[in-house]
Amino acid sequence: MRQNGTSRRFPALVTAAAAGLLLAGCANYSPLDDLKVTSAPSDSEFSQALFQDYAFLARSFGDVGQAGYTTFDQAGSVSLADSNSDLGALANAYASKALQLSKDLPVDPEPSRDLPSHTLRDRLVRALDKGRDEVPRDAARAQADYDCWMLNSNVAFQARAAAACRASLDITLPRLEAEVHAMPQSAEGNAPTTAVATAPLPDAAPATTAQ
Repeated sequence: MRQNGTSRRFPALVTAAAAGLLLAGCANYSPLDDLKVTSAPSDSEFSQALFQDYAFLARSFGDVGQAGYTTFDQAGSVSLADSNSDLGALANAYASKALQLSKDLPVDPEPSRDLPSHTLRDRLVRALDKGRDEVPRDAARAQADYDCWMLNSNVAFQARAAAACRASLDITLPRLEAEVHAMPQSAEGNAPTTAVATAPLPDAAPATTAQ
């Protein structure tokens, strides 16, 4: 399936070497470690694209060491109780989502945290309902941008990265909605025949430094 040509680069997340995150005597592997030996899912083009997007986000932090499974609760959401492992927890949050997709399991967008994010999440979910099948790469990008915004918003020193993800979402979500709206309403399964013009995606967010 061909889609309009757009850059798939994400707002760059801060790259940091967080030495000392590896717990002494701990032999557990983190989701970020497991991602290194995990293959992309075979389920659908949407799952494959979303896997690649989450994997890119996870790896964009560079070598942040291990923030083991103890940084995640049973629901798989990231815990930021230990500020020293915030970057590792973020990287592992994205890696955990990619690993779930590699098992052909669905991954929903992050829960909203306030009224603006709730409104955008509702728009995203409605657009994904049809867009994930018809324009899977653009649908995956919009979901990854939303999750990038939500997860980075949980960390104070990632505010600029969160803002860059939100700025990208302000492009990718309207694009997805426009593509879904352009689909023939009377013929399910047919993609739009014309590309939707959009502004170019941002290349990178300003670098940030943990305080």
